[in-house]
Amino acid sequence: MEDGEEYGEEGEEGEVLGAPDVMGALFRRRRRGGGRTVYTKPPLPRAPVQANTARIRSYMGLGVVSWGPADATDKIVIVEPQETFRGERFIAVHSDAGGVSAGIPLLRRIDIGTQPQSPSVEQAAPLDMFRPDATGARLDLQIAFRATKIQITLGITAAPGAGVTKTATMGFFGEWIR
Repeated sequence: MEDGEEYGEEGEEGEVLGAPDVMGALFRRRRRGGGRTVYTKPPLPRAPVQANTARIRSYMGLGVVSWGPADATDKIVIVEPQETFRGERFIAVHSDAGGVSAGIPLLRRIDIGTQPQSPSVEQAAPLDMFRPDATGARLDLQIAFRATKIQITLGITAAPGAGVTKTATMGFFGEWIR
């Protein structure tokens, strides 16, 4: 039916006669001077409605952890983004200071909120999987809404020797959703 085409008219007590559905009765107008009711389609928005979110490619630093001599404990880093963020690339760099370390750094788990981001958290992954020059290392992590904690747990296979310190620095590349 065309815009402005009649569907029916009102009876004596205001009931709608011949209306195709209840919603059609909501969009009615009276003609000037006449007692007839004309039903029209609701108006469409003049401009397309855009989502109220902007997405920006960005980074988020995750911090630095260190293992000193005879320290093989797991290190936990917690960050709480103040804006919604979706990590896509985890980058980790590690180095030894004061000698050669026998320990291999491990990524034990990444949690966003209470959700682990690996299908299995039983075994750790080598941190070298996330070197800056690793190819095909794009992740599809859960969105961390504002004030949702992101927790990274790192481990090491063996404690560094005397006088050696192993340091790991981490960060995410991803999408900042505003």
